[in-house]
Amino acid sequence: MEQKLDVKSVFICGGTGFLGYYSAKKFLKQGVKVGVMALPNEITLDQGWWPKEIDVKLGYLFNFRKMNNQLTDDERAALVTHEQKVEMFKGYDCLVYAVGPDDRVHSPAGVTAYDYFHEKLVTEVVDTFEAAKEAGVKKAIVLNSYFAYFDRIWPEKHYAENHPYIRVRVEQADALIKVGDGGVANGGMDVVVLELPYIFGSMPERTPLWKEVFLDRFASFPAVFFPKGGTNMIHVEGIAEAVVAAAYYGQHGDKLPVGNEDRKFKDMINTIMETVGCTKRYCGVPCWMATLGGIKVANDIKKMNCEPGLNYKRLMKDIQSIDLFNAEDCAKTREHLHFDEFGFNGGGNVDDGIRETAKACYPHRFDENGNLIDKWKGVNPIKNETATNNIFVNKK
Repeated sequence: MEQKLDVKSVFICGGTGFLGYYSAKKFLKQGVKVGVMALPNEITLDQGWWPKEIDVKLGYLFNFRKMNNQLTDDERAALVTHEQKVEMFKGYDCLVYAVGPDDRVHSPAGVTAYDYFHEKLVTEVVDTFEAAKEAGVKKAIVLNSYFAYFDRIWPEKHYAENHPYIRVRVEQADALIKVGDGGVANGGMDVVVLELPYIFGSMPERTPLWKEVFLDRFASFPAVFFPKGGTNMIHVEGIAEAVVAAAYYGQHGDKLPVGNEDRKFKDMINTIMETVGCTKRYCGVPCWMATLGGIKVANDIKKMNCEPGLNYKRLMKDIQSIDLFNAEDCAKTREHLHFDEFGFNGGGNVDDGIRETAKACYPHRFDENGNLIDKWKGVNPIKNETATNNIFVNKK
């Protein structure tokens, strides 16, 4: 039987991050009390953009450098214990977990990808959810990946078997649902899993991860050579809507795909290029050719004694050269979570989100009104071009 939680307060782990920030603002609009956990010295919150109503706690739920035993004394002191988590979460109805390494990063030297992602996305998160349950939190929401969704509906592709990050995301969902002990109706805690696709948009004081892990890689090429697949995409506002609606209507054990439009990579890439004034455009490459590039990346990472979360030798065939489309099931999620009751529509326009992302990657190319400055028209970005290193490269 469907149950609606009367949400009066929510605590967001990762509340000053991209997804947590938008979710926090959306909860405030619903009149919900919001507390967040943020990394020490992560960003400056006193410049007018951060909502003053939000209670901010500082500390590390985990630290990426812990596995290599490289923590400073200050970092070690800032690690939050299980008992401290329990005290932090007391008095809150709902917990949102929006923390963890991205699938585009690789493990530290000497650590397997599976061990790295498992510690950050399962071991550490299970402890946090256990603490939330002990504190009396009624519902906990974890922001997972749509790779887990595709692993579930396409078992013949063996995604979890071939890609450590996907395996860990599948394990994360199952482990956290187990923590719920049958849900709040059975004396436990409701656990809801949201499976997220490509997300676009921007926030203050953040350079989108897209720049470092995607755009910078194509800076030295005459075109953006990329596979011919596609994916579901969403504006970050749509993620916030899903998080808020799930707090009220998500049911224990739900694994819900969240997304908006199914789009080809060609559309995404060309919109980015056009926005920042580039002349280069998308150039589709066949799967076999893209796979050669993936193998080179895999070998480069191996030379560093590291491992990627996604297997680059299979990435192009398994993921990038096909269409990861699921708009119909995402629409079912919006219905299941009663978006219409909140006046939600799935988030902002996807193209607007892509443009916002592009502008945030190269903010020095735009004036105070968001218009491209004339001198940047027709100029392709150089590698590592940033707001503080905005060397002007004249078009030829």
